[in-house]
Amino acid sequence: MKRLVDTVLGLLFAQVCCVRGMDVAQNPPALSLQEGASSTLWCNFSTFPDSVQWYLQNPRGHLTHLFSVPSGTRQDGRLNATTVPKERHSSLHISSLRTTDSGTYFCAAQHGAPQAPAAST
Repeated sequence: MKRLVDTVLGLLFAQVCCVRGMDVAQNPPALSLQEGASSTLWCNFSTFPDSVQWYLQNPRGHLTHLFSVPSGTRQDGRLNATTVPKERHSSLHISSLRTTDSGTYFCAAQHGAPQAPAAST
């Protein structure tokens, strides 16, 4: 029998980052998944982004830049990020989830000059 710690991934949180003149909404706001499952996080924008940045803040507070995706798809191992500026959205797909994937995921839209994400807890 596996222990619960071995089978439950924990929570993946999606936080909203703001850019002047652009509303950003992330869905879903929190997930509780099992290890080995897959998940997709979405960002929707009120205006057309020039580029989208995806970040992960691990439970200890370390912030990692995952992707910069102006348009199209970028992949890095089990992570796949897609941005469709015309449709004003971006997604981050994580396959074969691991406990090390737990944390808070941020999307940040760049419109004009690059902006750093505004982290909130």
